[in-house]
Amino acid sequence: MDSLKDQVALVTGAGREGGIGAAVARRLAQAGAHVALSDLCAPPTDLPNGGNGQWEGLEAVAREVEACGVRSLALRGDVSDAASVQSMVDEVDAAFGRLDILVNNAGVAVGPAPVVAMEEAAWRRTLEVNATGTFLCCKHALPLMIEGGRGGRIVNMASLAADRPRIYASAYAASKAAVVALTRALALEVAEFGITVNAVLPGDIDTDFKQWSLGLEAMIRGQSTEQVTAALVARIPVGRMGTPEDVAHVVAFLASREAGFVTGQAYVLSGGREWT
Repeated sequence: MDSLKDQVALVTGAGREGGIGAAVARRLAQAGAHVALSDLCAPPTDLPNGGNGQWEGLEAVAREVEACGVRSLALRGDVSDAASVQSMVDEVDAAFGRLDILVNNAGVAVGPAPVVAMEEAAWRRTLEVNATGTFLCCKHALPLMIEGGRGGRIVNMASLAADRPRIYASAYAASKAAVVALTRALALEVAEFGITVNAVLPGDIDTDFKQWSLGLEAMIRGQSTEQVTAALVARIPVGRMGTPEDVAHVVAFLASREAGFVTGQAYVLSGGREWT
């Protein structure tokens, strides 16, 4: 359980206690890593699903991390703003003096709609957080990782939507496809430094965000959320939705020494579900 002992990780988008980022932070801490965790911690926007993790949730996850016997650092940060990202990296450097693992988990799916009806602000915000945010975090974290001379691990959170988009989710799908492409290109650039870069593509994971999307689909179809959920689960060969912990286990493997020969890969976590 201490395969990451004394390494330092930064996990973005970790302010929702039941979310994937929080599960990743806990799992890395269980493996012995000290964890800096961040979220925007700002009021929701007027756009649908414009909410963010809040400071109280971020602090609660930080306490769970520390309960594993490691150090934590809770940070407010906007991954779509270069100055904010650099400030987060500087705070990690000041607190720990190193950075070994970066998990780019922060993401949104703002204002899903048909392309002809989608607000430009929704498109831009989705791309700014999911694609540009991942780029900025990599850009500003890499100098500290390279400077350490110990190698490192970057894990980018994409989505199954990158390969198999869903209706009314064009911005989200495009942003996550960009994350996969960035992952593969960056893996080539930083391999000489012993840094691996991989992406994880979760499918149907039971989070607050997933429950929101199921409710939206139910409204579109004129069905109950229970009906839509049952139909979804029936299409998943393993017979259930995934959990944040399912994703966290894969991230922990990709962050480990054992994954040192794995880079530029996109890991699909769908329970066997395929769709067009």
